[in-house]
Amino acid sequence: SGPSSVPSFFQSGPQMASYNAPLGAPKCSFGSTCDSGVTLNGRGTITNGNEPNRPNTLNSCTDGNSGSYHGDESIDKIVVSQASGNLNDFTEGDVVTISATVWCWSTGAANFIDFYYASDASNPEWTQIGDRQTCPGGGQQTVSAPYTLPEGSIQAVRANMMYLSSNPSAASCTSGGFDDTDDLVITVRPNRTINPSKPSSEPSL
Repeated sequence: SGPSSVPSFFQSGPQMASYNAPLGAPKCSFGSTCDSGVTLNGRGTITNGNEPNRPNTLNSCTDGNSGSYHGDESIDKIVVSQASGNLNDFTEGDVVTISATVWCWSTGAANFIDFYYASDASNPEWTQIGDRQTCPGGGQQTVSAPYTLPEGSIQAVRANMMYLSSNPSAASCTSGGFDDTDDLVITVRPNRTINPSKPSSEPSL
């Protein structure tokens, strides 16, 4: 038989993020999912819930420090995954899902979550994903939204959780005492139909 064909996709498997000091946020290598694990757990310096490497944002967003862990609001985890469930590495043009595990205060009715993406984590310009969402209930909840990966090798997503309906600034931040903003950086392979000459290796940061 003839030589086997070269696959047009890569399968590096699910990835757990680790903190990337130059970027100031957790980052994953190539993979079909990117899971922040415990890197975002908690918020700011709240009682019993100091967030590791706070604030875990790519720009000047900071977290509110009011309240206590799992008595008040926090973003505890962000996961980006292939919307179709396939095992291929993230590639420009793929439809993916961002999911945030959050802690909602009381009934959740006063808590709101915005999602954003940026095509360049080193110089992020944030685009909102879908509409603002309200916590579906109190305590631990998961909220999610789909979006299409733009062009760019080192991209980022952001979750912004608010007490009451604050209006983020141009940098997609809010500054309330119970607000939490967290970013997650993902590595994305080029789409050969868009960028036929783009290298497939991971850029260094």
